[in-house]
Amino acid sequence: MPKRSRARGMNAALDSGEAGVGEMKPAHSPMRPRQLAVASVVALTGSGLGLATYHRMATKPPTFSGIVTPAHTYYLNFPATGTVLTLNVKPGDHVHAGQVLATMDGGVAAANLAAAQAAVTADTATVAGDEAPQPGATQQAQNTLSVTQASAAVTAAKNALLLAQNNDQHTISSQTVVVTGAQNAYSADGADYTQQCSSTATTSTTQAQFCQNLKSKVGRDATDLSTAQAELARLQASAKLEEARDLDDVTQRQAILTAAEQKVSAAAQPLTAAVIAQDKARLATAQAQVATDEQAVRNATLTAPADGVVADTRGAVGDLAGPEGVHAYGGPAAQPGTQADQQPGFQLFVPNSNGGTGTGPTSAYQPLLTLYAGPLNVTAQVPEQNMAAVHSGAHAKLNVTATGTSAVGTIGEVTLDPARVPGTTTYYDVLITLDSPPQLLAGMTVDVSLF
Repeated sequence: MPKRSRARGMNAALDSGEAGVGEMKPAHSPMRPRQLAVASVVALTGSGLGLATYHRMATKPPTFSGIVTPAHTYYLNFPATGTVLTLNVKPGDHVHAGQVLATMDGGVAAANLAAAQAAVTADTATVAGDEAPQPGATQQAQNTLSVTQASAAVTAAKNALLLAQNNDQHTISSQTVVVTGAQNAYSADGADYTQQCSSTATTSTTQAQFCQNLKSKVGRDATDLSTAQAELARLQASAKLEEARDLDDVTQRQAILTAAEQKVSAAAQPLTAAVIAQDKARLATAQAQVATDEQAVRNATLTAPADGVVADTRGAVGDLAGPEGVHAYGGPAAQPGTQADQQPGFQLFVPNSNGGTGTGPTSAYQPLLTLYAGPLNVTAQVPEQNMAAVHSGAHAKLNVTATGTSAVGTIGEVTLDPARVPGTTTYYDVLITLDSPPQLLAGMTVDVSLF
């Protein structure tokens, strides 16, 4: 008889680690101690990496808003008022320091200089005759030469006076046209506001916005009119001063001519120390006037103060330009009576209000030329609560919104004068230089992250 094998029970199965009757065999054998230790290390490492990743995400450096800015901005205008004669550059042109950018009509300045030089010549001859009088016929010839030179000085002074009067008349007439245009715009927009927005009841949100924009336009018109009137008053006062100076010059030159003629006719006053001193003083005054008029001639030429690129030109040949720039043109959307001017988001040729060095733009006048010099940087506005992390030499990641490109920059300087906006926090301007500048344009928006 075959020997029966004894069935082992559950306890036996537990002892051996094998499945007993009615039991399922384990998928894996129980973990040994060494394997358990390795698994624990892996789990702890993964947890640490996860916590580190979470910490980095939770402490991600804040992002600030920035804008691409040139190292320096020049607003270039003529020091005196006159008509633009040539405009030699256009936006995008690269220029060098000293390059001629534009010229204005310098006829008056040139005439004044010629008159002053003629006066110096005549006065020099007079002083020379005073200090070393010649005997007989030689002195008579010297006196005759003095008459000729004094007569030329009188003619030059009269020509300068006539040219200045004609130029001032043209300048004042042109500015009067500007004042008239500003007055018409103010009157037209004011009448539109009274007609369309006099009712206190608001028919719709669109109408309310229209009236608000129109009210703002009337305010700008009033400012433009005031500015134009002030410029007209300045030109009129300047014309009176220039005419008075030229008239005085003619009078003085005529007196010198009379004295020279008296010497020829032997009716001159005795040559005393006082007379010699007076002649020398007159010569010194004429020499000083030559220096002033030479500067006026140079001022009729506008040159680049530094190497750079022309960012904008606001004038054209024939425009009236001066220290304030040229009269701004608001574009077709800004003309009186156009409803497009009152709608938000629709404005052509909006005046640029960026700051910079020199005479900046106003609502009614714009710089004749705007020049960017130096490399492009990024200026970021950092809230006061984040300034502890800002210091010179720190690095920043720059994401250019328009191009989708990134760059790395270095904090160069921090403007200590804060920008305070009522009702908000205080900001500080932080200048960031670009280590490897990508293709950028001034004014582009940049997201700045410090690291």
